[in-house]
Amino acid sequence: MQAQGQSDSIQSSIIHDIGEGILTFGTDGKIGIVNPAAEAILGITKEELHGKNSTMVLFRFKENDQFNQTILDAIYDMESRHENVVPYFDGKKQKQLHVMATFLHENGERKGVIVVISDLTEFTEMEYRYIQQINKLIDSMVRTLSVTIDERSHYTAKHTKNMVSMGEAFLDWLKETDNPWRFNEEQRRVLLMSIWLHDVGKVAIPLEIMDKATRLGPALGAIEERFSRIALLDRIALLEGRLTQEAYDHIKEERARTLDFIRRINGKGFVTDEDLEEIRRLGTLSYVEEDGREAPLFTPEEIEDLSIRRGTLTSREREIMQSHATLTRKILDQVDFPPSYADVPLWASSHHELLNGKGYPNHESQEHIPREVQLITILDIFEALIARDRPYKPPIPLEKAWAILDSMVREGSVNGELLEMFRQSSAWQRILC
Repeated sequence: MQAQGQSDSIQSSIIHDIGEGILTFGTDGKIGIVNPAAEAILGITKEELHGKNSTMVLFRFKENDQFNQTILDAIYDMESRHENVVPYFDGKKQKQLHVMATFLHENGERKGVIVVISDLTEFTEMEYRYIQQINKLIDSMVRTLSVTIDERSHYTAKHTKNMVSMGEAFLDWLKETDNPWRFNEEQRRVLLMSIWLHDVGKVAIPLEIMDKATRLGPALGAIEERFSRIALLDRIALLEGRLTQEAYDHIKEERARTLDFIRRINGKGFVTDEDLEEIRRLGTLSYVEEDGREAPLFTPEEIEDLSIRRGTLTSREREIMQSHATLTRKILDQVDFPPSYADVPLWASSHHELLNGKGYPNHESQEHIPREVQLITILDIFEALIARDRPYKPPIPLEKAWAILDSMVREGSVNGELLEMFRQSSAWQRILC
């Protein structure tokens, strides 16, 4: 008996001094043992708890529903152990508790439940601060990478920043208007990260294609040098008597007209059928080299460049430019994103997909294009339309930009509902100044 008394005393001392909260419940739900740590953690005194039914003393605040349910599950379902991390409000402070409930036995019979409670609040707060620091680090690295890619090209230095700015304003509008599609903080971070990274594949696109401001690009300089050299050859032919003065004057005038035409076509917004016919004719012209050999006046590549109907890229160059979407997916698939960020590679790389299947790189249709991607597409198109720094076109007035987007809705390219929400949000005003 004395040994049993000493054992009980030791157990009581351990329960009293242990740092975790200890509660015991009978099968009738009444509270038995309550140690000081449990009093401190729960914010309820032993006198308020001992001998009382759990439902009378624990169900004080709605915030504690998960905590209470864990204990009730243990009391009324003693076939298994119950363990959970739950929020708990003690009347003054919100806490995070680890609750583990298991069984009390006496002579082989289950007589109740013992609940061990650990206060994880300080650890959780430290973990939260650490996660916030990591998030800030990731965000800064993503922004730096994005800005670096944009800065490769003088013409698109503000593109991604502008899209992010509009995205942030649009998400704020969704929250302020209590829109059903409003984003929580984590969803917001995933979308904005996708925008920041949407053009990461451009890191592998040659600058001579990204920055090609005219049809010929640097090739115009080569043509002008060639024409200067040909003019010297014609002059020599005149002095040597191989050309008459009349023929020389005619050729000189013709060369000048041709060069003027080339310069005009080089920067023209749209090449007409008449222009194309003249370009094809230029492709048949030749001149006589110093050794008497006949050489073409223009290379096939120059004729191809001049024949571009709209814009500045040939079909081959356009394919290379469009490959940035595939490269974006390939690059981001190498990143070990946390599960909550698993959509970033898809969302970032799909912003050129159109709802009617005429986009790229995979020609996806509407049912396979996430709503978030459809929003990024609208931001990307709008920014590109009104941008003042694009080499291949002048900025488009706001009214015309809306008209173009509206026409894309009618042809089934972009989401009309999302476009109207974007218009109503005034998020686009962020980048007009």
